[in-house]
Amino acid sequence: MDRREDLTAPADPDTGAHGMTAVPMAVAGGRVVPPGVSATVRDRLTGWLHRVGGIAVLLVVWQALAATVFASYYALPTPTAIVAQAVTDWPMVWPNLLQTAREASLGWLFGNALAFALALVFLTVRPVEKVATQVALALYCLPVIAIAPILTAVLDGDHPQIVIAAQGVFFTTLVALMLGAKSADRSALDVVSTAGGSKWQQFLHVRLPAALPATFGGLRIAAPAAVLGAIIGEYLGADSGLGVAMVYAQQSLDVERTWALALYATLLAGAAYAITAVVERRVCHWSASMNNAAPETKPRSMARRAAATIGTALGATAGSVALWQLAIGGLDPYFAKGPADVWAYLTTPGDERSQLLAALGTTVLHAGYGYLAGTVAALLVAGAVLTWPAVDAAVMPVAIALRAVPLVAMTPLIALVFGRGVATVVVIAGIVTFFPSLVTIVTGLRSVPQGAVDLLTAYGASTLGVMVRARIPYALPSVFAAARIAAPSAVMGALLAEWLATGDGIGFLMLRASTSANYDRLWSSVVLVTTVSLIAYALAAAAENALSRNRFH
Repeated sequence: MDRREDLTAPADPDTGAHGMTAVPMAVAGGRVVPPGVSATVRDRLTGWLHRVGGIAVLLVVWQALAATVFASYYALPTPTAIVAQAVTDWPMVWPNLLQTAREASLGWLFGNALAFALALVFLTVRPVEKVATQVALALYCLPVIAIAPILTAVLDGDHPQIVIAAQGVFFTTLVALMLGAKSADRSALDVVSTAGGSKWQQFLHVRLPAALPATFGGLRIAAPAAVLGAIIGEYLGADSGLGVAMVYAQQSLDVERTWALALYATLLAGAAYAITAVVERRVCHWSASMNNAAPETKPRSMARRAAATIGTALGATAGSVALWQLAIGGLDPYFAKGPADVWAYLTTPGDERSQLLAALGTTVLHAGYGYLAGTVAALLVAGAVLTWPAVDAAVMPVAIALRAVPLVAMTPLIALVFGRGVATVVVIAGIVTFFPSLVTIVTGLRSVPQGAVDLLTAYGASTLGVMVRARIPYALPSVFAAARIAAPSAVMGALLAEWLATGDGIGFLMLRASTSANYDRLWSSVVLVTTVSLIAYALAAAAENALSRNRFH
């Protein structure tokens, strides 16, 4: 808060006596602000200057590298060439941009509506939470590049793109909402319960307000994800949209137009992120002063936890199989394979199964490399964002751009720059891991109780000292919470790189199965990839729960 003081000019420098001339000055955050300048306005101007300056530096570096070091790579045009192409293509882009924005908006709306509905059910009917969460996770982990052709065959119009956009949104928001709702103040919950309030009233008056900061963190991730999902759906089969325009640009080897379309996609995703952030600042302006309560955990023995885990896994498997069988009911069995078909394929010894399992092992390694690279980068950038606020303004637009770039269209170009080996896999899987990890980790670093920060500051701790002693230990659960989203995303990124660039791993086998109409192998690959993603999620959740128990008990 600004403090205004009247500072009078000293009449006698030797005695320190003050004259009668008053010079109004503002003291804000330790800085003396000149008269007539609002500290808030100055801070906003400084933030915008940092943001514009950071982007300008990156563009200058890109321009120089594209014109010199990467001049022989026709896949990396200069920013000026991309902008010129974007301006030229505007009449063609506008209707496609509107179509993609419509699909992304509807996907975002339906996906988040589903997330809020499931969260309400989970919080009011606790016995179904764990099993239903695993079923929802299985739906989220389905590889889009494999199910998009099936959705296109089953649904008409732009419904497949809306479904894919919603799939990329709902689970991210669900995880964030549940994480925030479970951190609600227990005493406030007890007050509502004692007063005769129902679980719905607990959710409405206590849990939902407590969950808003974490939920908006999820919504910020979901906004670009909806745009990306819509574009992927268009790229894999649609009549119009930015993804379709990218297909035509790539088929004609028009690299500058491909990058220009990617620029429009980035701007659309950035606008979605910015709108969400603005709403968050309006709604959650009080969140910085709130202390997160301990998550609701009940101490249980190792045996009971193991039994609960096994029971949840069995229930989730049964629920997923039932939903799967229900979903393919009435479809042509030529391409719609059921649980029995996949089981028979995976349990039959032979070269087919051995080849599939070996390729799965390659994909797991690729995903692990990408996850580590993306998470380490997110940790370093998150620490820099909290230590030097100017980094936030410069880095976040770039992070949003990385998230918004439709990698399904840009992977061939990335492969031309980084080659068709592990480096391309690490770059692609790292990109899809980086953004959700960064947003979640930054939210965790900022959620440290203000009292702890003030105490360390009072004892002379520097910004870096506060980061090491308070923010990082307090944010460790957020690292594993981020892993619940980032680890399955890394698997999807590895599949994408294998499908379009490296020619190995289970992603490439899925491509060959799709083109050769080997639907038994394709569906079996989907099941194996989904299982790996579920295991990665379960490991991250177990680490997060173990850390929470050690921290609060």
